[in-house]
Amino acid sequence: MNSNWQLPPDPFANDPNDPASFFEDDEPFPPLSDEERARMKQDLKLMREFRRVLAPKGVQGIFFYCEDCTEEHFYDWDIMEANMLSTLAEEQSAVHEPSPNPDPHNYVPWDYCLGYLDGIQQR
Repeated sequence: MNSNWQLPPDPFANDPNDPASFFEDDEPFPPLSDEERARMKQDLKLMREFRRVLAPKGVQGIFFYCEDCTEEHFYDWDIMEANMLSTLAEEQSAVHEPSPNPDPHNYVPWDYCLGYLDGIQQR
């Protein structure tokens, strides 16, 4: 799933002085192993179920704690899905902007989603 059509036009298209021309191309991603692909498909299925169950309750997505920058990163459901689909297609994820000033109360960690789903399935 290539989502480049969603991006604005490149303001430096056909410009011989394009600043990006000085960067080397990114190395291609190594292909997913069968095990990695199966796990990603399972995670995608879970994420879609999380959204189905939690979005009506006001949960806008998932947050992760980043050990590199020691901050929480907030991902809306649509961004999560697009990133997972890009990974499965072995493509680089499209550039996206996070929501400005996300309300942390509207995001939950992955493990919370797993526990919530497990809890409602046990009823």
